[in-house]
Amino acid sequence: MRAILAILMLTLAITGCTGNNSAQTKKKNDAEPLCTPAPVRYTQWEEQAKAIAGSVNGVDEAAAVQIDKDLNLAIKVSNFNRFRLESIEKEVAGKLKEAFPDSNIHVTSDKRLFSDLQAMSSAPWPTDVKEACKKKKESKELEKKMRG
Repeated sequence: MRAILAILMLTLAITGCTGNNSAQTKKKNDAEPLCTPAPVRYTQWEEQAKAIAGSVNGVDEAAAVQIDKDLNLAIKVSNFNRFRLESIEKEVAGKLKEAFPDSNIHVTSDKRLFSDLQAMSSAPWPTDVKEACKKKKESKELEKKMRG
């Protein structure tokens, strides 16, 4: 009987401690901001990047999002220009590196990523810091999918 009572008390002590720790960590995570400083989106540079990409022969349309120093650009290439896809991407990336030397540039021609970037580009930038950090995180996830 004492052994069962000791096991029950030990179990309650262990589960009681873990419950308090997770509650404390949740409070700490809520108190800390997601990212500091608040991310900034540069729409004027996005328009300039779209214009530069559009000037390349074979690019039909472009979508760009620049948050802080990361410039993500997706291009739409159709018809027979798809055979030169890699060289078109390199040419666009080269021109963008000349225009934005301090930026981390990522170029893709994936259709799904193009639609994702286009949706992100057309959405207004939130004024709330937490929402802006979430948008930056979404942008980083798209960057990983671009692999470049």
